[in-house]
Amino acid sequence: FTGSTFTGRIIAEACARDNKIVSLEMGGKNAIIIMDDADVDNAVEGALWGAFGTSGQRCTASSRLIVHKKVYKQFTKKLAERASQLRVGNGLDAKTEVGPVINQKAMDKILNYIEIGRNEDKATVACGGNALTKGSYKNGFFIEPTVFTDVAPNHRIAQEEIFGPVTSVIPFSTLDEAI
Repeated sequence: FTGSTFTGRIIAEACARDNKIVSLEMGGKNAIIIMDDADVDNAVEGALWGAFGTSGQRCTASSRLIVHKKVYKQFTKKLAERASQLRVGNGLDAKTEVGPVINQKAMDKILNYIEIGRNEDKATVACGGNALTKGSYKNGFFIEPTVFTDVAPNHRIAQEEIFGPVTSVIPFSTLDEAI
């Protein structure tokens, strides 16, 4: 099973009664580690799809980008520029790069996490962070692709599953620290 912790717990309890083997992936917080020798442009493209593909609403979304300090400024600048250029719109339009989130409840949760991120010590919104509600966005649940920079590993936005078009960029110095 891949999904929410709530549903996973129900499945685990049901399987335990009959001694069934079960594998659960619940509340994922996936990461991409970008080392100092990375092709930064390629890393940005991978991070964009990982974080914002399917509006970040998949259990394998890369909601944490852990970036070596030697390429951190270059990476975050390029990432924010590209993320702010992503085309948000109707998911049935082939030109759309980021569609809506599933419903109002999800939108409210994601916007709440964005607000939490804005209030976390030193975390900065590099781009996005807003609901889109006017014009062609008025009949859906659209959120700008959002990039937080200078995120610490202990920040809530780095630890809790947001399940939306939001990613956190965390700087590191050594591979052991990143891991």
